[in-house]
Amino acid sequence: MGSTLNRQNLLFEGSRFVLPEHRKGLEEMRRKQMEYTPPELDEDQKNHINYILQEAVEAEKPVVVTFATKYSPEQFCGFIDEINAYSQVIQLSNGSHKKQILLDKLINVEWP
Repeated sequence: MGSTLNRQNLLFEGSRFVLPEHRKGLEEMRRKQMEYTPPELDEDQKNHINYILQEAVEAEKPVVVTFATKYSPEQFCGFIDEINAYSQVIQLSNGSHKKQILLDKLINVEWP
């Protein structure tokens, strides 16, 4: 046990405990550390994403969309069903799987 903690006080090393009210704070802090922060897109990247989305709608081609979730980036491949400019949502479908993604969560859009 002493080798994992590398502390000098071996007498009390195995008797550490955490109060319930402190445990909640520690868990919240760990969750915040694990949250994913997406990269900030510059104008060229936004224009490229817009271009690919327009081409995919016009040509009815599938796209691979990379988007930010709370803990990591994810990808979804599918056809664009709808781009709602009012609610800032893009709807994709791949067979029976459908996905709605907020436009501000997009990281990248590319051809498969």
